Amino acid sequence: MKVLITYDRRLLGTRFTKLKQLIDEHFPSRWHCYDSSYIVSTSLGVTQVRELLLPALDTNDSLLVIELGNKWAGIGLSEKNRSWLDLD
Repeated sequence: MKVLITYDRRLLGTRFTKLKQLIDEHFPSRWHCYDSSYIVSTSLGVTQVRELLLPALDTNDSLLVIELGNKWAGIGLSEKNRSWLDLD
């Protein structure tokens, strides 16, 4: 399944670095689609993904993890990223 991970830009410095490290380490199949968003391929549930990323967050930070369905629409995406989104 594909999961959207998005976070507030208040994540700066070491917290942002730690979050990026956790995402890179645990989700080798990922797309850093926007400045504060990733889409990852995983067998983990959204709660498990959130719990995995919690060590990188502070009480003032915001994080949202959403399971994506198989229907999507976009513009300006490369063929590689469109194909990746269609795989599951």
